[in-house]
Amino acid sequence: MSKIKILILTDHMPWGHRSIARSMFESQKALADPERYEFEYLEFKTKTVGGGLGYTLISRYFPASHKLFHMLSKPRISREFVRQSSIINLPPLKAKIREIQPDLIICTYFMLTDALQMWREKEATRFALWTVAPDPWSFNSVAFTKGCDLHIVYDGKGVEQACEYGIPPEDVLATGWWTRPEMYRQYDKEECRRKLGIGNDRPVIFVGGGSLGTASITRLLPTLLTLKKDVQFIINTGIDKNAQKSTERFVRQLKRFRKDDRIRVLTLGWIENMAEVLAASDIVFGKAGPNFLFDCVACRKPFVAITHIGGQEDGNLELILTKQLGWVREKRREMVRFLKDYLENPEYYEQIYAENIEKEALSNQRSAELIAERLRNFVPLEEKLHTRGQTKKFVNHLLKKKSSNSSEPLSVFKLKPKSKLKPKSKSDLNS
Repeated sequence: MSKIKILILTDHMPWGHRSIARSMFESQKALADPERYEFEYLEFKTKTVGGGLGYTLISRYFPASHKLFHMLSKPRISREFVRQSSIINLPPLKAKIREIQPDLIICTYFMLTDALQMWREKEATRFALWTVAPDPWSFNSVAFTKGCDLHIVYDGKGVEQACEYGIPPEDVLATGWWTRPEMYRQYDKEECRRKLGIGNDRPVIFVGGGSLGTASITRLLPTLLTLKKDVQFIINTGIDKNAQKSTERFVRQLKRFRKDDRIRVLTLGWIENMAEVLAASDIVFGKAGPNFLFDCVACRKPFVAITHIGGQEDGNLELILTKQLGWVREKRREMVRFLKDYLENPEYYEQIYAENIEKEALSNQRSAELIAERLRNFVPLEEKLHTRGQTKKFVNHLLKKKSSNSSEPLSVFKLKPKSKLKPKSKSDLNS
């Protein structure tokens, strides 16, 4: 029997879609039987109508304004935008898919999901299509594509929303969040700190802007001039080179202004070993993107949301507060007040939500097995057609054999004759 080939497909940009795809590729490849399944991973360079630069600028510098675009993005308008992008992307995407010849595509980027489904509607294709809703509690109509064989969502809210958009409930699977396996590994905190060149004599605060970076980090920097407690900051600017340069420039000024050694700052750009860096930290201040949030949960770190993308990530703030995974402090005054309160009693803030964070981490860790179970029950289209063909041959064989041995009407099953019912007498009816 030939192997079932599964393609994990995503966009090439360092967005949350890519993080989800990498998580699924790593976890499913590790769980699957290598004699039965073959996995491939593809980051496709997606082209969009208008390009992706506008989204990057808004998310970095004007995240709250994105709420307006989210509200104005009615289903019909969003669908038309995605469909036009699909028309652009489909020809080169077809070439890649034909080259790989997968039995199943698990796609984590809605633009590509729509293009693939458009292809399936117009032509006969040999692959099944699963898609992933990239936000836990904030949804847009483009996150769900009618005709897909399966929609994978975070929890029951995703199931309800999918049904509202016309997706049958049997085509939706709630699994928990899809965090990379290394985030759940146990790392030695002191060893991770030693690798980073930081000491073990003070609280370590990780400040993260997500993969694209965020200007909101700079609002926290002036406070470092006046803090009176020993503290180590790890500031992560993602791929935002301007934010990294401005942060490094501020750190140089900080060292000239403060002659003491109370405030230490390590500035990092793009991080590949995020699990180890988070293991070295005690608490996280950051942008409330879902992948970054659940990475922190997997590493058992409390989360302080200091910014989020309006509309798209509103649900993440609700999730943090509802599940008590941390705090929301987006106004500068609130942010600074919380930082100072934390430094007065770090152990309290590190432990207050530890039980809830542990529960969420364990729940999300089971997501990989739930998907793997669904994959074990997956039957490729060609195998289904082969089975149907064999069944048809068997039925034809029975029919042929029956017709050669008997003059009775052709039937695969011998039906029992209907019993002849006698009508009841009038006396029986009256009684």
